[in-house]
Amino acid sequence: MLELRHNFEPDLTTDLADAHDVAVLATVFPEIAPVQPEAVDLEMPSWIWGTMALCYGLFFGGLFAASGHDGQAIFAILISLGYAAMYFGTAALLFGMNPPRQPSAFMRGLLPLQTWTGPMETGAVAAQVLTVPACLAFFGIAAAVIHAAVFG
Repeated sequence: MLELRHNFEPDLTTDLADAHDVAVLATVFPEIAPVQPEAVDLEMPSWIWGTMALCYGLFFGGLFAASGHDGQAIFAILISLGYAAMYFGTAALLFGMNPPRQPSAFMRGLLPLQTWTGPMETGAVAAQVLTVPACLAFFGIAAAVIHAAVFG
């Protein structure tokens, strides 16, 4: 017969860190070294950011061309523009508060992007990052073309 055993003893290096204040842990367990912040590699090459901005511009421009004749649609587009500006602006502001001392190796084109599952080449990163913006741009252009074909 298979017997299941559970270990309910806390692992001092992981379980307590999730449940207690770091200052308390440092006092109780001085032999545990303080944890350093994780190194981040959030910097993308400028051409990826430019392409993303172009895609969102095409999306909002296409929506405006397709439905910019209606006051309620213009209001909704402006709200969406404000949200997009807030979304990207907040991230840029927070990242700019403590920028890296030098650009990342990925941004400089020296190494692939180091991810949790392994390195990613620039083309794979661009495909992952730009798929949704490219689809949105296609949608905006399609909406504008359909509007022009029907009402043009």
